[in-house]
Formats: sequence, C-alpha cells, structure tokens
Amino acid sequence: MSLDIVAESEAVYYPVFRQILSDIEGGVTIITTDIPAATLELFAGTPLHKNASTDAVYNPVKTMTLKRTLGTSAVVTIYVYSANIPGVPGQNFKVGEWVMIDSRGSAATIASITIGTKTNGVGTDIIYFTAGGGGLNATAITGTKLQQADNDVTTAAAPLYTANCLLRDSIRVRKDDQTTLNNIHAGAVTRGEINESRMPFSAPAEAVKTPLTDRIRFV
Repeated sequence: MSLDIVAESEAVYYPVFRQILSDIEGGVTIITTDIPAATLELFAGTPLHKNASTDAVYNPVKTMTLKRTLGTSAVVTIYVYSANIPGVPGQNFKVGEWVMIDSRGSAATIASITIGTKTNGVGTDIIYFTAGGGGLNATAITGTKLQQADNDVTTAAAPLYTANCLLRDSIRVRKDDQTTLNNIHAGAVTRGEINESRMPFSAPAEAVKTPLTDRIRFV
C-alpha cells in the first residue's frame, strides 16, 4: 500500500529578483536604529546606502508613494500607500525626518504619521507636516515617488541617502516584544535584474534608480 500526497493548493511566491549576477562578498551590516518601532522586518529588495563613516555598514534608503494627488503646493497633509504589495510596510519613515518629492528641490518635516487600516495587506498611511513649516511646495499626481531628504529646505533639497545595493533576502530587525536587533548581517545585491512591482518600497529615480542604473535593471 502506498501513500499519495496531493497538493490541493499552495502559496505562490513572487521573487523580487529575477536575476542576481553579483553581490557584496561577505555581506553587509545594516543599521536598524532609524527603523520605526512597528517594523519587524526588512524585505528583500530594500534599497541600501553605504555609510560614509563606517566600512561595510549600510542604512536603509527610505521612500514612499503618493496615494492621493497633491492639487496645491500648500498641502501639508499627504496620503501614501502603506504597502506597495501585500504584507510589506510600504514606508518606514519616522516623525522628525524630512521628505521630498523625487527630483524636486523642496522638503518638509514630518510632524506625525497615522498608520491606516490595511485590507488584504494594503492600505493608506497619512503623513502630517510640521505646522507653519509648509508642505512640499509642489503639486504631484497619484503614484509620485517620495524620498527621505537631507534637510528641511524650500530649495536645493537632496536625498539623505542614495542606493548602493539592494537587500538580497528578507531579515528580521525587531522581535515581537519590540526589542530591536542591532547591527544585522545580511546579503546585498550589486548587479542583476529586479521586478520593480515586487519591491517592498518604491524606487525614486534620484535616490534609487539613477545610482543603480548601470548595475541593476528594473523591469
């Protein structure tokens, strides 16, 4: 008598990397101090920036995507996707950080963040900017990409970090009891092909795509 096992259903896995040609030998160490307390995991495909002061140490590059059009430059409240795909955070910003529109020169300070309810893993987060400090001083359509800025200025803002590589595999950054795991070792891809629609965070040109364009193909 034999036992036959028949799969009635199974989870479908959508890999973010379509091809990996090279990665950083020995891996990298990821700084987790600037990751929000609610974030337990960084997912494969997260953009990483090489820390200028410490060898082999990398910071996550923070980005997000507008869910509602900015119809006026005076808007001080923005709505962003809480997830690019089901099950991932969509944005990892913290209060006090600066935000700018991709390839625009104005930045604003985050005063508060409201995490929205998710439906099937996808939802909306609300970002409020500092009262009196103004918003992003620009209009923008739904789907516009945003990135962390290096300062709260109305002109000549620049990304705080630009990507040098992409996280190869998902990693745990915090335990369920909110204990932060520090200086996590992980793999990082430097050359290959990535499915942009499966990235856990959006890929603005200025902070992510342009710095990687000669090594990573976004499809």
